[in-house]
Amino acid sequence: MAFLSGCLGEDPEVGPEPAYTPTPTPTLTPTVTPHPLGSPGNPLILAAVTGVSPDSFVPSQDLAAQLTSLTGFTVTAREFSTYEDVLLNLSNGDAHITWMPPLTYLLAARRGIAEAALLTNHFGVYLYGTQIMAHVASGFTPYYDPINGENTAEPDVALAQLAGKRPCYVDPGSTAGYVVPAGLLATAQVPVLEPAFVQGHPSVVRALYIQGVCDFGATFSISGDPRTSDSVLRDLLDAQNRVVILYQSDAVIPNLNLSYLSGMPEEMRYSLNTAFLDLAGTPAGRDLLTASAGEYQVEALRAIDDTAYDPLRQLVEAIDLNLGQLIGR
Repeated sequence: MAFLSGCLGEDPEVGPEPAYTPTPTPTLTPTVTPHPLGSPGNPLILAAVTGVSPDSFVPSQDLAAQLTSLTGFTVTAREFSTYEDVLLNLSNGDAHITWMPPLTYLLAARRGIAEAALLTNHFGVYLYGTQIMAHVASGFTPYYDPINGENTAEPDVALAQLAGKRPCYVDPGSTAGYVVPAGLLATAQVPVLEPAFVQGHPSVVRALYIQGVCDFGATFSISGDPRTSDSVLRDLLDAQNRVVILYQSDAVIPNLNLSYLSGMPEEMRYSLNTAFLDLAGTPAGRDLLTASAGEYQVEALRAIDDTAYDPLRQLVEAIDLNLGQLIGR
């Protein structure tokens, strides 16, 4: 009997059967539907670069409210201290609408994060250019007719005489006072000496007037003429006679633009464009646009696309310009 009792007991090698543990029922995670862009839960962000223009945020808030009313999309303004911050947030999809200067736009377009939509009219023009000038006694031949306002020779002919000469430029970030003239010279294959950067368009005129600093210089044109600025005429009354234009570029520099995040739906772009154009059609609307653009005088707006930047883009590429060092220009 003792033998049988032992045989009927627990198996010393197998051990007791483990307790039953029920398999837990998985918890289902609810699917979250994202709010559509332009809704209250996912508003369009109007970027205000307050590091450049500290007083532009309140007008930008007012502009966002106007856009919300005119389009039916929810638009809100957000402060950014620099254009670097704006570009970063565009790349992250956290900014959607912003004013943008030309060289900064070229970089944003190259990165594929922004698309030009509207261009400002400033001082009566939408685009401006550069003029290359010299002292009347320099011995250079002027190939610009100031009466008819046109060049009398192609740029390779007009600029060839500048080979081996020293230019006066404004500064390395000046679109009209360095980038475009340097690009024109490079495109025409005209080598020049190391430039003198004199820090201002009127300063270029003054340097040419007094002579000895450089052989020729470049300033903005078409939107105005720094030879007639108050700072020049104050003591150089004959500047226009002593400093003459050798060659004037086409209008290749777009003014400040209004850009949207790349890939914005077409009907949203159309609605925003319509709202901006409506605002630009009234004095109060133009005042609001000007204030939100950092007091950059907006006299009108017109629709554009990226091809408006092709002439400037080609000149930038001709001098292999590092746009990353010129954000904000």
